[in-house]
Amino acid sequence: MEGRDDKGNKESNFSKPDIQKFALWYIGWSSLDKRTTLPMLPWLVAEIRKKSEKNESGRETCSVQAREVQLVLTPPFIRCVPANNVANSSVFIFEHKAQFISRFIHNSNDLTYFAYLIRSQPDNPESEMACHVFRAYDPNQVPEVISSIRAVSKSALKEDSKPKRDTEEAFYNSQKFEVLYCVLTVLKNHSDFFPNTLVYSISPEPTFYSSKEADLINVSRSDSSLMCVLVFQVGRFEVNLISPDSKTVVLEKRFKDISSCSQGINKTDHFGFIFRDPGETGPGQYVCYVFQCASESLVDEVMLTLKQAFSTAAALQSAKTQVKLCEACPMHDLHKLCERIEGTPLSTGSITVMKPVSDQEENELVILHLRQLCGTKQKSHLHIGEAQLVLFPHLYYRPAYRFNLSVNQQAHLIIWICCLSDHCDVMDLLPLSPRSFDPSLDPLASLLTTSGDTFTGKRPKRTAVHYRALWKTAIHQQILLLRMEKENQRLEASRDELHIRKMKLDYQEVGTCIKDVLAFWDRKLSVPGRAKVVPLDKEEVHNAISKGVPKGRRGEVWLLFSQQHRLRHRLPPGRHAPDTPYQDLLKQLTAQQHSILVDLGRTFPTHQYFSAQLGAGQLSLYNLLKAYSLLDTEVGYCQGISFVAGILLLHMSEDQAFDMLKFLMYDLGFRRQYRPDMTSLQIQMYQLSRLLHDYHRELYNHLEEHEICPSLYAAPWFLTLFASQFPLGFVARIFDILFAQGSEVIFKVALCLLSSHEGEIVECDSFETIVDYLKTTIPNLTHTQMEETISKVLDMDISKQLHAYEVEYHVLQDETVDAVLQSNDSDRLDKLEKTNNQLKKQNMDLLEKLQAARQKIQSLEATVENFLSRESKMKHMIRSLEQERQSYQKTIERMRSCLPPDALADVEMTHMVKPAQGPNGKAKPTAKKP
Repeated sequence: MEGRDDKGNKESNFSKPDIQKFALWYIGWSSLDKRTTLPMLPWLVAEIRKKSEKNESGRETCSVQAREVQLVLTPPFIRCVPANNVANSSVFIFEHKAQFISRFIHNSNDLTYFAYLIRSQPDNPESEMACHVFRAYDPNQVPEVISSIRAVSKSALKEDSKPKRDTEEAFYNSQKFEVLYCVLTVLKNHSDFFPNTLVYSISPEPTFYSSKEADLINVSRSDSSLMCVLVFQVGRFEVNLISPDSKTVVLEKRFKDISSCSQGINKTDHFGFIFRDPGETGPGQYVCYVFQCASESLVDEVMLTLKQAFSTAAALQSAKTQVKLCEACPMHDLHKLCERIEGTPLSTGSITVMKPVSDQEENELVILHLRQLCGTKQKSHLHIGEAQLVLFPHLYYRPAYRFNLSVNQQAHLIIWICCLSDHCDVMDLLPLSPRSFDPSLDPLASLLTTSGDTFTGKRPKRTAVHYRALWKTAIHQQILLLRMEKENQRLEASRDELHIRKMKLDYQEVGTCIKDVLAFWDRKLSVPGRAKVVPLDKEEVHNAISKGVPKGRRGEVWLLFSQQHRLRHRLPPGRHAPDTPYQDLLKQLTAQQHSILVDLGRTFPTHQYFSAQLGAGQLSLYNLLKAYSLLDTEVGYCQGISFVAGILLLHMSEDQAFDMLKFLMYDLGFRRQYRPDMTSLQIQMYQLSRLLHDYHRELYNHLEEHEICPSLYAAPWFLTLFASQFPLGFVARIFDILFAQGSEVIFKVALCLLSSHEGEIVECDSFETIVDYLKTTIPNLTHTQMEETISKVLDMDISKQLHAYEVEYHVLQDETVDAVLQSNDSDRLDKLEKTNNQLKKQNMDLLEKLQAARQKIQSLEATVENFLSRESKMKHMIRSLEQERQSYQKTIERMRSCLPPDALADVEMTHMVKPAQGPNGKAKPTAKKP
C-alpha cells in the first residue's frame, strides 16, 4: 500500500498553518460489499481489528499488522505517513481526498478505535467501498481527529461544488408555477392510458380520454369551493404541490412514480399527470390529477420544464449503479441479525457458539464468519422474481408461523440454513404451515424456547364483566387521549405562533419606548371599536411618534393611523379601491406569477422569515402580491411592491397587510408611482432635485457636475420606501411617520440622508465613487445616525414646496411640448386661440359667480340692517313700558296716601280674602273636602 509522492514538495510543506498532524496506530483496511449496512459496520471494524492482533502464542492471525503512523491533514488531502519517516513526506502509506470520505465509525466498545469509509476509486461509481481503521493513544483524541477531517472535507466540498451547485439551484429554484387544481380521476389500469396526448373535455362529468377508452372507476369534478390554487414546483427528482393557504406541501411525488403527463387538447390551458398511489387506492390503480394554468403558453412552459427535468433525472439515475436486494438475500438476513444485536445487553445478546471467553469476542467471531459466509452465498444468490428457489426464507415475519428467537437462536438458525442449503431445499426444511411441523423432529427444537406460553398452551377464559370493564377502560383512555391530543395541538399552535411572531420581529429597534409612551399607545389601542372613529389629537400623536412606537404593537398602531386618515380624508367615488374580498382573490390565477415567484427569493433574503424557499414567509408574501395584482389590474405587479408588502407582513397578518397595502396605494396615492408610465416617479425625482437645488446648492452642483440625477440612486428608495437597502428598524420608523403624515415623509427622509452626508459626497471626485457612496455607504447607518435622521424628519415641513415643484414640473412639461410644436405656427395659433377661449370662458364663469356672490352679500347685509332696526325698536318699546309701569306705581302710592286709615284696612282685608288667581287671571276652584 505504500507509495511515493510524485508531486515533490509542492504540498509537503508542514510549516503551513493549515496542516494538522495526529499520531495514531493504523490497524488495517478491508473492502465492503455494496449491501453492507450501518448495523454491520461496527462488526466490520472489529473484524479488521481482530486480523491485526496476535494470539496468545505469538502467532499473527493474518499478515496485516498494526503500525504507528502520522495522519497528516493537508487540505484537501489526507495522508497516512509512517511514524519513522515523518521527515520525508514523499513516502506515504496511502493518500485520500477528504471530500470523498462518506462516513465515520466510532466504536462504542473501545473508544480509542475509529474508522472511515471511502470509495476505492472515486471517479468510478461502481467501485467498492473501503474501510480504514485507526486507533488513538487517548480516547479524547478521537473526536478531535474526526472533527478536523470533517472540517477539511466540508471546505473541499464547498470549493469544488460551489459553481456547479449555484448553477443547478438557479435552474431548479426558478421552476415554479401557479396552477388551479381541477379534477381527480382514479383508474383501474394504466396499460392503454395516455399513449400520446391528454384530452380534457369540459362537461358536467369531465373525464380524460385517449386513443383507447380508459377504464374509469370514479371521476370527481371539484366544485368551486374545493378548487384551490397551488404552487407547482418541479424539483430535481420530484414534483411538489404547495398550498399557499395552509403553507404546507399537499402532494409530493418522485419522478419514478409518475407514469405519464401531457397537455390538454380541447382545453390547451390544462395539463395533468398520472402516478401510482397504492396507499390511497390499492395496488394496481393509478390516480390522475388535472390542473389549469393562466394561459396556454404557461402550460407549454410547464410541459417543457417537466420534459427537461425527466431527462436530467434519468441521466443522473443511469449514472448510478442500482444495488439489487430482496427479502431473501443473505446480506439482508445478516443486516437483520446485526440490527437485533445492536443496542442489546451483552448478557442477553451473546451468541453461544464456542467456549465463552467474553461476550463481545464471541459476537465478533460469529459475525466475522457470518459475513464471510453471507458474502459467498450472495454471489450466487438469485433475487426474488428471478427464480422460484429462495435461499433464505423470511425468518422474522412469517404470516402463518412466527418464531420468538433470541439473538443466539437467530445466529444458529442462519448458520444451520446456510450449511444445509447446499444439500437440500430450504422450503422443505421450514414448512409454511405449522400443522405439518413436528417440534420433536426439528433439529432446532432446543433453540425455540419461548418466554411466554408454549405452542399448546391455552389462554385463561374471561367473563363478560371482565370484557365490559376492559372496554370501559379503553373508552375512557381513548377519550383522555383525544383530549390530550387536542390540548397538545392547541399548545403547539400557540407555540408556533409565538415563534413565528418572534421570527418576524427579529430586527434591531431604533430608539426605545419609555413607560409613558407604552402606556399612551396601550390606552389608544385598548379603546372599543366605536371609540376609534373619534379623531385623535394630531399634536399628541406627533409627540408620541417622536418618542417611539412599541415593536410588538406596531401593526396595530398602523391600522389605527389608517382608520384616522380615512376619517379625515374621504376619497372621491372613482378613486376607491375595489371591494373584492381577499380570499376570493386568492382563488384566482394571476398572469404576473413568474415575476412574483422570481422576486420572492430577492425580498429580504437574509431575514429568517423570508429566507426559506417557499416557506411560510414567502408563501404569505406570494399571496399578498398576487391578490393585489388581481385587485389593481392597471398596476399589476411592479418590482418594489414586494419589499413594502414584506414590511407589512412582518407586523400583521395577511388580511391586515392586504388592507394596509390598499391604504398605501389608494388612500396615500403611492400607486401612481407604480403605473406603467411611471410619470409620478418622474415628478418625484424632479421634486427631490429641486429640494437639493434650493436647500443644498453645493451638493446639487456637485451632482450635476458629474451628471448624477436622482433616478440613479433615489428610485429604489421611493419604489421600496427605503426597505430594500436600509435596516429594518429604520424602515419601520419611517413607516410609523409615513402612516401618520403621508407621502411627503419619503422626500424628507431622502433629503435628510443626503444633507447629513453632504461633506463626504462632495469629497468624492468621480462618477463611480459618488454612485458607490450613495448606494452602499449611506444605507449603512449607525444607530445614532438613524435616530438623528428620524428626529429631523419629524421637525421638517416641506408640503408647500412639494406642491409648488409639482406645478412647476407640469408647466415645464407644457413648455417643452410647446417648444416641440413651434415649427407648426397654425397649430400653435389654434391651440393658443383655444386656450384663450377657454380662459375667457373661465373668466365669464368667474364673473357670474362673483356677481351672484355680491348679490347674496347685499341681501345678507339688508337682512342684517332690518334685524338691527327691529332690535332698536324693541329696545325703545321696552323702555317706554318700563316708564309707564313706574308712573302707575307712583299713582297707586298717591291714592293710598289719600285714603283714611279705616278704608285702607278694609282694602287690605279685601285683598287678603280675595281668591287666588291662576296664570290667566281667573280664580282657581277650591278643592272639595272628602
